[in-house]
Order: sequence, then C-alpha cells, then structure tokens
Amino acid sequence: MNYRRLLYFLAVVEAGTITSAAATLHVAQPGLSRQLKTLERELRMTLFEPRGNRLVLTASGRAFVPLARRVIAETRQMEAAVEGLRSGRVAQLTVAATAATIRGFLAPFIATTGPDDPPLITRQAGHFALNDELLDEADFIVSPTPMVEGFETVDLGGTALKAHVAPGHPWAEEGRTEVGLAEICGDRLFAHSRSSVSRAVLDNALGAAHLAPERLTECEDGPTVEALAVAGHGIGVSTDLPRYGAHALWITVEGAGRREVLQVPLHVAWLPGHFAADTIRATAVRLRDFLVGQGDAVIPAPPRP
Repeated sequence: MNYRRLLYFLAVVEAGTITSAAATLHVAQPGLSRQLKTLERELRMTLFEPRGNRLVLTASGRAFVPLARRVIAETRQMEAAVEGLRSGRVAQLTVAATAATIRGFLAPFIATTGPDDPPLITRQAGHFALNDELLDEADFIVSPTPMVEGFETVDLGGTALKAHVAPGHPWAEEGRTEVGLAEICGDRLFAHSRSSVSRAVLDNALGAAHLAPERLTECEDGPTVEALAVAGHGIGVSTDLPRYGAHALWITVEGAGRREVLQVPLHVAWLPGHFAADTIRATAVRLRDFLVGQGDAVIPAPPRP
C-alpha cells in the first residue's frame, strides 16, 4: 500500500471532490483519479461513489478512513522517531487543543518551558474533534471530552467554570471569589454555544437544580464573552482566565451536603507506543503542576480509582 495514495484518499475525503483535492495537493486531476483507482484495486473494494459533482464515501470507505489516518499518523511518528534517534532528542511535539485551552493556559505554559525542552506547536480543534487529531498530525491532545479506551492519559484536574463581571459590579467591589448558580440566573448570561463542553457543564447544572437564567446569549469567542461582561451587559460564563479587568468568580452548586465548584475535567492523551511517550508524559505532569500553581484557575480532580 502506497503512503502517498493514502494521503490522496484522505485529501479527497476532506475536500469532497477531485477538483478541490487536486487544487489543495497541487496535482493534476487525472493523475489523482488514477491514484484513487489504483488504491481501490489494491484494497479490492470501492471507496467512493459519485453523487452529483461530489464523491461520497461508501460504507467500506467510511470504515477505511480511521485506518488510513492511523497509518499516516504512525508513519509520521516513525519519521519523527528516526529524526530523534539521529539527533538524540525529540525535535518538537504537536499538541491539539481547543482555542480556549490554548489561550487560557497552554500558551502561558509553553512560555515557561526552556530551550532544552521540545517546542510545543499548538493545533486548534473543536472539543469533539480532538480525538481525531491523534490520527492526524497531533502527538498529544489536551481534552475536556471523555477519554477514549486505549489512549494513554494523564489527568490534569478540572478547570473551573467562572462568572466574569465588570470591575464595578457589587460582587467585585465586595471582593467575592465565589457565586452560587442561582445568583447568576438573575442576570443576563453570555456563554458559549451547546457545542462547547463548558456549556454542557453549565446546562447540566442548571437542569439538575431546576434553574433557568433570566436571559442567555450565545457567543463562541471567549474574549468577547468577557468583554461584554466588562462593558456591563451581563455576566460572562467561561473557563477562561479574566481579561480586560474582569472580576472572575467560581460558580458553585450545592450537592450531597457540600458546596461544589462547577468545573470541566481535563486530561492529556496520546496513542500507545508513541516514540516520545516518556517526554509527553513528563510534559503532561509539568502542565498539571503549572495548572495547580495557578490556584484560582484550576481545581485538581480526585485520583481515579
């Protein structure tokens, strides 16, 4: 099986048409079509079927996609491992995470690393697309989504869900550090959409407490959520660290006889057998220590049984 043909196959999957894929790959359309036909002959199965001017994956083609991505990922790992053997060190690592994670603490953590550490190159992805990044170019991910069976992982704890208010807000002037879930429901809330894990945490808590905010406006951009709060339009709800002078308060709920802080669990994950597994694990532990050291941003999760 030809590595280049697998790359071509995945490019067509992403683009949906031979024309678009050929333009992305900078190859001629007839040549790309021949490569796909050759791959189908090698596999002895049909990967695509035409539908209008697009190519649609067959059932066999859909099942083959993750296998092809895994081969590509492992081949890239092998190339990086060989480079590491030649140089005696891990040249660099690619880490996939959400935009909020990268801005909130991953980039600040990278700033604390040194020239003897491998450069960490960030790759932005949505919450629910992070696991697929391990089958693409990412060496590891920082994810708030449930862990997948078979991945190597390190728990990072949980990043607190915060209510951001203007510096002149009464809660800020009183120096409060926590606010109850019921309290924030009395004001207009700005929060991420339902595609966000942090929004799912908020919605689940509201549902369990039989509460509903006075008004909730969705905004995908974390800095904008905080900017709206600082401007006095309401309360911004996110896991981000405070910006623009915003005052951040942990959001708490009462449960099982104790007060708990709403939080989004985080973990680092990578594929078993990764050539830089020891370096990734050590980096994950350092990242966890960094998060705990921030104190007001992260609450360590309890150890798993």
